Amino acid sequence: MSSIIAPHSGAVAFGELRRILLIRLSALGDILLMTPLLNLLRATCPQAQVDVLIKAEYRDLLRAHPGITRLLTFDSRQSLLRTLRGLRADRYDLALDLHCTPRSQLLLRGLRARRKLVYNKRVLRRALLVRLGWNTLRRMTPVPEIYAAPLRRLGLTGRLGAPTMYLDPESAEAMQTHVVRSLPGATNQPLLAVAPGARWPTKRWPVERFAAVAQALAREKQASVVILGGPDEAQLAHILCDNLDVPVVNGAGALSLMHSAALLSRCRLLISNDSGLMHMAAALQVPVVAVFGPTVQEFGFYPFQARAEVVSEPLSCRPCSTKGSMRCPRGHHACMQDISSARVLAAARATWESGVA
Repeated sequence: MSSIIAPHSGAVAFGELRRILLIRLSALGDILLMTPLLNLLRATCPQAQVDVLIKAEYRDLLRAHPGITRLLTFDSRQSLLRTLRGLRADRYDLALDLHCTPRSQLLLRGLRARRKLVYNKRVLRRALLVRLGWNTLRRMTPVPEIYAAPLRRLGLTGRLGAPTMYLDPESAEAMQTHVVRSLPGATNQPLLAVAPGARWPTKRWPVERFAAVAQALAREKQASVVILGGPDEAQLAHILCDNLDVPVVNGAGALSLMHSAALLSRCRLLISNDSGLMHMAAALQVPVVAVFGPTVQEFGFYPFQARAEVVSEPLSCRPCSTKGSMRCPRGHHACMQDISSARVLAAARATWESGVA
């Protein structure tokens, strides 16, 4: 159950709220999965001050969002007390912690807010499924709906839309120029995005198979390949490049989040692991083919209201973790190794050819 720290009885008149704060410090996908609730709150409370607190490194994800009054950032190097001092200046009518970590809960408790809520992370239910195989999450509830649940119980109505990410014009123009410079003579070709990385190794499908799928589809569709990822995925991107002989734009580790989004928005399709870039594609309305291994749809992190197809293996040892891990607990990594390039290529080809792209 969500915890109402400052309890009040009765439904909330959301249209009368004047100051609202949403807290979701990280990470990429989780922040974007918050935007359906953010958009619904903005539509329900058009005159309200709607502030959002995130880590500074993720600022690009929301800095162009038109529904945010103030985008507040937390730098992990600064003290919690300093951040809290700034927040306490605003007496929020409603503050909602969508992260539910010790740090975010300390921030929430220190606020001067009339009503303070936290969302239910379903930690116990996820642990029962991972550790004991007891599935009490048989009805898959998407994370955006889980985020909205505390406010639903207080009377918030309306349908959640898809995640959203807004680009600034300068970044869109910069990436158009970048593509022209990177693909001389091939600028009219469609773009196929590939994101071979993921935060945890067990969530990574073999990079050579990404290369095989990208090579085959790019040749079929006369497309160029765009490689995306953060600095930690630069080595994977180099391996991918070495296995391709089609035109390539390698943006892994070289682009900001906003520039990555601007480049991804120009692509016809993204092929990825279960990663933040999968959710970025959904927020940009770019179709996705995603390979899932140790995690399952019951956790709620599948692409939300997206043009997406997920490829996975129905193994008895899945899920083995809630977020991925450094190594397979059983040593075989069959959840990824058993997914062939042919299966992913078929999914990518069907998505491309179906017209959804």
